[in-house]
Amino acid sequence: MNFWRGVPAVLSAFIGIRRHADAQRDQRLTALQIVLTAFVLAGCLAGGLLLLVFWLVG
Repeated sequence: MNFWRGVPAVLSAFIGIRRHADAQRDQRLTALQIVLTAFVLAGCLAGGLLLLVFWLVG
């Protein structure tokens, strides 16, 4: 399972912009790969926000 192939698919789904050829390639990804990638990216976002808050509060 290649994690890096799921990252552009998840990010483009969040933004809503994807070229047709790339969207065709995303159809080969499994649902498990997309869900795991989404959870990892959401965790990174939450962790980054927590670090930002702790840095600002100091």
